[in-house]
Amino acid sequence: MTPPRPRASLAARAGLLLARFDGAVMRVEPVRPIAGQALACQAPATWAALQAWCRSGAHFAVATLLQGPPARRDGLVEAFSRELDGSNQLAAAGGRLAGLLLRLRVKARDAMWWRARQPADPWDAGYLIGDLQALRLFRPRRATLMVAQATLEEAVLREAVQILSAHSAGFQHPVRLLLLGRSIDARAWSSTPSSSEAITEIAWSWEAGPSASASTASASR
Repeated sequence: MTPPRPRASLAARAGLLLARFDGAVMRVEPVRPIAGQALACQAPATWAALQAWCRSGAHFAVATLLQGPPARRDGLVEAFSRELDGSNQLAAAGGRLAGLLLRLRVKARDAMWWRARQPADPWDAGYLIGDLQALRLFRPRRATLMVAQATLEEAVLREAVQILSAHSAGFQHPVRLLLLGRSIDARAWSSTPSSSEAITEIAWSWEAGPSASASTASASR
């Protein structure tokens, strides 16, 4: 069960409504063709595990995806992120006007603080930059997936986990942190209220299949 959101003032709700994608905390890869649907079909178990983890009830949760060839693994996560952030919805909208209307609908739903989140509602999704000062100021404007690449320094990652965990009780929306190609020392949780919370391990699976491509642009930004 999803825990209730903390009560927020009208000013706080207005601030979240006007907020934009936090480019100081996350970056999005340059738009490029991604075989999103093909990757979902070739790794259905991993894709489903990522979906289930994102939709779990916690305000903040961490998972690792350790296995798999880096190019395929990272490509799968990129495709999953663009599916999650509404890029596919935007690409299928059909033209600039339809895309603008979709963005306006997303913003309108963001304003409905009483409305239960739906599976098709776009998230914010991006790659963690590692600016800890910006992360301390981060408040999610909507459900958020942060992806930590294997190149992120361990000390930065550990502190990022502590910051997000410490602030998560006040988040209006869930935040997920996915670690690619690395595990995390359990000590990273030691100074946080969530130190006993398990870190989910996403299993890697791959099935041979056809490839496809689709251009992307995000409806969530």
